[in-house]
Amino acid sequence: IRIQVKTTGLLNEHLPAGSKKNSAVIEIDDGATPLDVMKQLGMPLEDNLLVSLNGTVVPRSQRESQTLSDNDTLAIMSPIKAG
Repeated sequence: IRIQVKTTGLLNEHLPAGSKKNSAVIEIDDGATPLDVMKQLGMPLEDNLLVSLNGTVVPRSQRESQTLSDNDTLAIMSPIKAG
């Protein structure tokens, strides 16, 4: 299965080499979840990250159970800090 992963801020460092700025197309196993992708990319598994699938927020409680499909777009974003 191929999906597009989009990130923000320091999470961009976790995308594979050759990624375009904050976006990459990656191969994942059938039945993979957002949490599986985060682990595969070596991302922090903090609860305060915002995760969305095809523009819809994935609640923390569903990150281990929501399965991904071919051509999905998974966005993983750091919290915005103002100061």
